[in-house]
Amino acid sequence: MAKSRSTFGKMQREQEKRSRAKEKAERREERRNMEPEEPTEPAQQVDQSKVLLELAKIHEDLAEGRLSLEDFEVRQEELRELLMID
Repeated sequence: MAKSRSTFGKMQREQEKRSRAKEKAERREERRNMEPEEPTEPAQQVDQSKVLLELAKIHEDLAEGRLSLEDFEVRQEELRELLMID
């Protein structure tokens, strides 16, 4: 029994797949060869213990009703970002 031949559509899809893989490999190589960008701003040194104390304080303020939920969420996100910088 003879083997059926590939259709033109299948061959075209395979060629496109190889082409995309080649482009992806080239982009990876470019990223590897790029020099790391120097930060324009010096990284801020954050005292983590102070940030954690501030987080505890806003949780307490929320529980006591001194802080609205929206304000709490905004402030909490700001403090979390400070912790992520380090």
